[in-house]
Amino acid sequence: MANFSDNKFLIGFTLILALMAYSYYIGQLLTGFLISVLLIVIFFVPVKDIVGPKASKTTTVREELEGEVLGDSRIYEKANSFIGIPIGIVLGKIFGRYESVFTLRSGKGPVIVVYPGVCPVSGGSNVKVSGTWYEGENVGVKGNFVRAERIVDESTDLVFALKK
Repeated sequence: MANFSDNKFLIGFTLILALMAYSYYIGQLLTGFLISVLLIVIFFVPVKDIVGPKASKTTTVREELEGEVLGDSRIYEKANSFIGIPIGIVLGKIFGRYESVFTLRSGKGPVIVVYPGVCPVSGGSNVKVSGTWYEGENVGVKGNFVRAERIVDESTDLVFALKK
């Protein structure tokens, strides 16, 4: 017996056909057409994963490393929730959090560091990073990848740490 996900297209097509027939019957065909298009957009268009690749927890190591920052950190806002109506144009607000990304040269070679917060470090400064180490292939990165929990910028004596 087929489950709901196998019959999703058939159920959606039947629902839209019934909506169009009812709209024609009451004389509001344009309204029925617009509602049907909205249903098609909502239910049939696949939504991509906005959080990116998931890191494998099987090959993680907690580690502290020290090295030189190869370039200035990039700070961006990562979307995590949305409130509003997604029609053609977005009516509403997208909420997010900030993340900082920079590359570090350590004894193990170049490492990509991601800190879940604002962490402005300059290229050429020495930093100590403690966090979770991932193999780059598991997250789609060539090289190694660290999700930092604490960063100490030795040139400015600034400490960036996550709240526990």
